Amino acid sequence: MIIDEQQSRAFKEFERTGWAKQAEHYDSLVGQMTRQAVDALLAAVNARSGVKLLDMASGPGYVAAEATRRGLDAIGTDIAGDMVDEARRRFAEARFEVADAENLSYGDASFDAVTCAFGMLHFPQPGKAVAEAYRVLRPGGRFAFSVWCGAAKAKVLTLIAEAVQRHIDASVALPPGPGTFMLSDPWVLTALMEAAKFTDVRVEEIPCFFAPASPSEVFDMMRKSMVRATYLYERQTGDVQHRIERDINDEAAKALAAGNGKISCPALIVSGAKS
Repeated sequence: MIIDEQQSRAFKEFERTGWAKQAEHYDSLVGQMTRQAVDALLAAVNARSGVKLLDMASGPGYVAAEATRRGLDAIGTDIAGDMVDEARRRFAEARFEVADAENLSYGDASFDAVTCAFGMLHFPQPGKAVAEAYRVLRPGGRFAFSVWCGAAKAKVLTLIAEAVQRHIDASVALPPGPGTFMLSDPWVLTALMEAAKFTDVRVEEIPCFFAPASPSEVFDMMRKSMVRATYLYERQTGDVQHRIERDINDEAAKALAAGNGKISCPALIVSGAKS
């Protein structure tokens, strides 16, 4: 799908305002899963003390904060000011700034490493963000980002998406933008990186999971820390909303029973070097 500039701006604003609303709840819900990719992302860019690192779409700041703790000169950025405020509140020792990953203000060859934890599918044009990562990297630097595996493996995301789609009014649509699993194919990911001139492209799968205290926390995760599903849910009648909640709770209970209290949602770590 090709989106024009007007659609691109609309999707970017949709994501910015959506995450501003969800900032305070992210850490206790979906943050349980995204934190699990931090070590792999930092390993993929050869993180070590003294390295200058940019973390794009930093959200509550997990990657930038851990990099700072390890002695890196790290900056975490996000387009949503409320997310930046949340990151600053949680990690006062780290540095965070408001920035658009598709249009960075940093100069060419400014960083030794760039990371992006689960942000690619929240950009209207992910290829522009990859190109920006390449631009701001110094030669020899590495870029790494994480995305969720496909629908067959990312069981908690699929559970929620299918429950929502079973009940919603089909006339309610999201702004045009990347699909949830658009970048779940290693071949697509490799092509995306190589199009931006990255070399030594690697794609690695890592385990992630959601371990809620009860099935109802899966619905809470959708409602309080997911933007697209919440947008669709909020535009339904009260009866439809009730059916969605009941469906998610029922399916989550089954999944938790099958997974011994955990619902799987593995991720892919994609990385490449700037020659």
